[in-house]
Amino acid sequence: MMGGDNWLWGIYLILFFISIVEIASASSRLAYQQVTNDNPLMRHTMFLVVGFFCLVLTLQTLSSIRTSYVTGLGALAYVGGVILMCLLPIFGRRVNGATRDIFGIQPVEFCKVGLIIMLCATLTAKNEVFTRFSFFRTKTEVRRYWFLLIMIGLVVAPIALQNLSTALILGIVSLAIMFLAKVRASYLLKTIGVLSVAAAIFLAMLFMLHKFNESNETAGNAHHTELGLFDRANTWEHRIFDNRNDVPLWQQSINDENRQEMCAHMAIANSNVVGRFIGESQMRDHLPEAYSDYIYAIIFEEMGVEGAAIVMLLYFILLWRCYRLSLKTTDPLKRLLMISIPLLIVVQALIHMGVCTDAMFVTGQPLPLISRGGMSILATSACFGILFGLSHSILKEEAARNQQ
Repeated sequence: MMGGDNWLWGIYLILFFISIVEIASASSRLAYQQVTNDNPLMRHTMFLVVGFFCLVLTLQTLSSIRTSYVTGLGALAYVGGVILMCLLPIFGRRVNGATRDIFGIQPVEFCKVGLIIMLCATLTAKNEVFTRFSFFRTKTEVRRYWFLLIMIGLVVAPIALQNLSTALILGIVSLAIMFLAKVRASYLLKTIGVLSVAAAIFLAMLFMLHKFNESNETAGNAHHTELGLFDRANTWEHRIFDNRNDVPLWQQSINDENRQEMCAHMAIANSNVVGRFIGESQMRDHLPEAYSDYIYAIIFEEMGVEGAAIVMLLYFILLWRCYRLSLKTTDPLKRLLMISIPLLIVVQALIHMGVCTDAMFVTGQPLPLISRGGMSILATSACFGILFGLSHSILKEEAARNQQ
């Protein structure tokens, strides 16, 4: 027996199965166009299988040695992710207007896992650890908080230059974790206040860029300003301040800029509530990134409202079950990890669903464990492996208490 909670195994296996079925359907365009030399389904299945072995390895490791060793995995992922993110602008490969992978690796996935684990380890560390930092000549609680902010900033800042939505997700989840760990409310409120001022300045600068780009376009030039390292600002400006966003989608003509949103809406409309059934999607060959950033729209079209609701419910059940398990342990690190890791997965899933259903602005976020991907699948599988290992340890702890 590999161990772990049966509820978590059930959720993982259902998502695993849905992923294979929907990718087989949504990747038909890739297979037809022969964008890659490999069969898209075989490639995706290979990553799922490798991810499963990563999961089992993580589970067996956490089951056979001290659970606190998970912080070593987190530290390695954190340091490696930060180093690769710093090298990304120099050696990275540009994809869809952003530099997101280096040497075939997406460092943001390392950063996600590493940051969450290191946050939990820092928040549950003993006070004696922070008395060694003489640089912060203040009380231990403040030293710990400054350490947390620096650790978050080292990850979020470089990610924001290439993928602002992922940086926002990590920032929101980090603040939520600190709130759950009962960090003093005054510290969090001050941080939120500073971030609000920074966000206002950021939006003001984007608005100025928007006006400058508009004047360039009026003069007959391209609606784009070369900004070097900060060139992604043109994308953010377009998504936030483009006047065409005020026109409802159903009143717009399909073009290169709104094709994703339009096709996603058409896919959802095609579902006819009950869905067209697996493999019968009409929009999979027209919707860009149907197998990745818009896989939920294809799920909606093929499985209907009920199927889409079930997929959403699976992520909420994951969070609920992990929360229930966290209540069964007295170890603060286990408790915080059991809540924080699924929280990251669920927030990312909700943002993906929000984009597909036009509930929020367009941003590229894969649906965890379902969307086609490489590093994303492996990172999510590793997260499940940690959850399985922690649940195995927690259930053993509970069984030992019941026998006393």
